Formats: sequence, C-alpha cells, structure tokens
Amino acid sequence: MRVAINRVRLLEQLSRTVRFVSSNEHVRVLECVYIEVSTDRISIIGGEGTTFFMTEMHTEHVQIQQSGRVVVQAKLLADIVRKMQESEIILSNEETNDRLTVTTPSARSTFMLQLLPADEYPLPERMEEKTLFTIHGGYLKAAIRQTLFAIQKKEQMPTLTGVKMEVQNNTLTMIGCDRYRMGKVKQTLKSESSAASETAIVPGRAINELEKLLGDESVDVKLCKSKIEFNGKDFTLLTHSISGNYPNVDIDVEGAYAARFNLQKSTLIASLKRVAIIASQERTNLIRMRVQAKQVQFSASSQVNQALESLDIDQFLGVECKVSFNVGYALEALKALDTEQVQVQINQGMQMVLFTSQEKEGVLQLIMAARTAG
Repeated sequence: MRVAINRVRLLEQLSRTVRFVSSNEHVRVLECVYIEVSTDRISIIGGEGTTFFMTEMHTEHVQIQQSGRVVVQAKLLADIVRKMQESEIILSNEETNDRLTVTTPSARSTFMLQLLPADEYPLPERMEEKTLFTIHGGYLKAAIRQTLFAIQKKEQMPTLTGVKMEVQNNTLTMIGCDRYRMGKVKQTLKSESSAASETAIVPGRAINELEKLLGDESVDVKLCKSKIEFNGKDFTLLTHSISGNYPNVDIDVEGAYAARFNLQKSTLIASLKRVAIIASQERTNLIRMRVQAKQVQFSASSQVNQALESLDIDQFLGVECKVSFNVGYALEALKALDTEQVQVQINQGMQMVLFTSQEKEGVLQLIMAARTAG
C-alpha cells in the first residue's frame, strides 16, 4: 500500500475515528484503526466491538499509488499526523508488511509504526435492510440534545442507558429516561418510512458521538431490533442496540392536572439558578414550588440559610398546590427545551412536574416530584 493524503483532511477523519476506538488494552486490535486503500478511495474504520465509525476519502484528497490495507494503532497515528507540519502525508508499507511508514514528501519527518494483521480486524457487517427513514441532521441533533441528558449514567438498568428510537405510522419518537426524569421528542417524518413500526434502543455513547457528527445534511437511518445504522454525507455509524424491554413511559400531557401555567423560560431558569445556590448546600438538592393563582414561589433551605423567589405567571389553570423537586434536574430539562415560552404542569397526583414547549408540539421534559415533610 502506498498513498499520499492531504494532512488536514486525514487528521480530520482520524480525529473523528479515534473517538470510537476502544481503550481496552486486552484487545489490541480494537485500539487500532483499519485503513483500506482501493483504486478510487480510502476507507477508514474504527470501533470498540459493538459500535463502529466508517468514513471514506476520495481521489480529490488523495493520490493512490498502490492499493492495500493496514491495521495500525489509532491514537498514535493521529498524534503523529497532528504534529507533522507539511501539507501532505505519505502512508506506505511497501518495504515491509509489518510496519507502516508515515512520512512527508521532503522525508524530513519519518515514522515506522508496528502493524497488526489486517485479517484480525473485526470488520462490522453493514445492515442489509433498506433505509427506514431520512431526517435532517439538525432535527436529529436537536432531538438527541433533548433526550440524551436524561438517560441513566450507571448500568443499574441497561435499557435506560440508551435512547429509545421508535418509528410508527411515519412518526419518530425518541425517549431518554432514568426513572427520575425523562426527555421525549415526537416528530412527523417528512420522508415516508419504509416500515409500519420499528423500535431500537441506541447506546448512550454511540448517540452522544452521533450528535457531534451531525450537521445540516440529511441522514439516512436503518433500524431494527438488534442494530442501528446512521448514514451521513461522509460517514456511517453502525451500532448494536441495547437488548431488553424499555419501560412504558407514556404520559398524557392533556390528561388531568393539579395546576398548569406559563412562564418565560429564561426568567424561570434565572430564578431556579438563584434558589439552587442554597439548595446545593444539601445533598438532596431539593426546592419547593408553591403555585398560586397569579404567581409561583420557589424556596430552598439548608441548616442555616434560606432562599425565596417569586414570579408572576400567565394562563393559570387548576388549583393552588405545592410540590418539591430536584432543581438540578429541572435546570437540565429546561435548558434542553428549545422554546422561549414554557408551560409548567403538575399532574393531578402531584408525582410529576412537566415542562412543554409553547411553540413546538411533541416535546416533553418530565421530572419526578419528591416527597417532603410539611
């Protein structure tokens, strides 16, 4: 194999690939990147066994002199390319099959890197199913941002460590939940779905990396119970889904409620941040919300300090009530909500506080209320 590549373009692709590579020293091949040079392109693949990133570079960025394939330590190669100063990088293993030569046209910087056998690399199997739906990258990015933050960080319940994606009747629903809070987005797909219904749970790490890859270009999505494949303009992300049944989290926003009112989101966030200064002094991070006909009060107390905030509210419906909740959860939910006006709702049993958008339908943020004395 011998190829000359634009350094900036190569570094860009390696930097993206390295984020998916395993750091498990016991499986050396998964610390590596797989590079295959064919007659008209270079394919680069990296992954940790269940999630793989794939990208290609075509002839406008490369000069292919000899085809071949190599498996080389990913982070090491990326660091070398990052530090080299010339605009072109030459990769070659012509002289020896167990070493990759990394150099420049001037040959002033040259590295010899150990290779692993290319046959040992566990190449991912692409999905044979046809594209289920196509979605604008910006819309998918927003949906991830509004759900990913709510997933469970520890694997106490594996299904909750991912984001549920469900396509039904040409509607995409995405849910993140950790039993104490939930982010949910539902939107109608502009492109016709190729199946009546499909569901998968996308691992948190995979969908977090997907968000960083998304731009304004459309993304084709293939989805089945065991695998999900996202195909962008210059990348493919393939991951196994999390097995198991996702808990039923259907919430009727229009159902019975104890109280409902509207607020400016920025005003609400600013008020909660001030009360959180005192709430954070206690391990529970709890504040109390008291809803009245014309205003809402937020209060917090520690062993020696207290805070009280009052805000005027609009379009109050229901009865006056009190409820306590984790202010950190509330702030994360509100920041993820893409709206200027927020509707706050307390369900009739007063176990939940719901935040919904006044401008966009299908977006819901929910936090569980806490039982407190008094």
